[in-house]
Amino acid sequence: TEKEPTLPMSDRSSRVRTLRRLGAPLAAVGTMLVLSSCAKEAPQDTWQPEGENAQMIQDLQWWVFLIAGIVGVLVFAAVLYCVIRFKDRGQPIPEQSHGNAVIEYTFIAIPAALLAVIGGFTINTLFELDRTDDTQCEVIVTGQQWWWEYDYPVAADGSICGYMPNNAAAPIVTSGQMVIPTNTKVLIRGTSRDVIHSFWVPRLNGKRDMVPGRVHTWRFHAYHPGIYAGQCAEFCGLSHANMRMEIVALDPADFQTWLDNQL
Repeated sequence: TEKEPTLPMSDRSSRVRTLRRLGAPLAAVGTMLVLSSCAKEAPQDTWQPEGENAQMIQDLQWWVFLIAGIVGVLVFAAVLYCVIRFKDRGQPIPEQSHGNAVIEYTFIAIPAALLAVIGGFTINTLFELDRTDDTQCEVIVTGQQWWWEYDYPVAADGSICGYMPNNAAAPIVTSGQMVIPTNTKVLIRGTSRDVIHSFWVPRLNGKRDMVPGRVHTWRFHAYHPGIYAGQCAEFCGLSHANMRMEIVALDPADFQTWLDNQL
């Protein structure tokens, strides 16, 4: 049989030198890209939880990413080893492991066990995030093109979000910012007036779709006073990028003052 054509040694050496020259610039560019993704003050950073629900997500995701990172490093290391160790230098084909039951069953069992453990903790976290029976405050959130409306209903005892106004209570309607008291579990009843929107304030909780004709519940909680930024996470039209929101968490005294001023 005819041998496959091979590059002359001079051409091979030229390519190797070219790759070596490009190695340092490519490594520098890659390092810059990695470093540019690191921010000390990221207003929508899910890795900096500021509430009970966001903390549950953080407690789940950090070790899942750690396991995925370890698996990724091991896989890339194995691939790199095989590429270097078994590079075609004219040697005989290495011994094949296809059909080796021990190896094949082992590499089926390990991923299956990892997925089972991760899946179990994930399902448990999802059920905990869906809890609304322990909420102390209610806000009705309505998404529309392209802004958010927040309605604070009056409870049967005349209170709003568990706080008794200093004057006659009436429903409060605001937009742009949703104001909540700190260390209070807030029940959001979300819907939409037009298309599907998605309510997402990552430092306080995950995403929840707001669907026309439906009411979806979601729980929010903030440890400390502050302004927590979010945005619509479902493409909803031409001004989708402008459909942002802020949750302002106030300590009890400041929330009482805000409530009285609104009324």
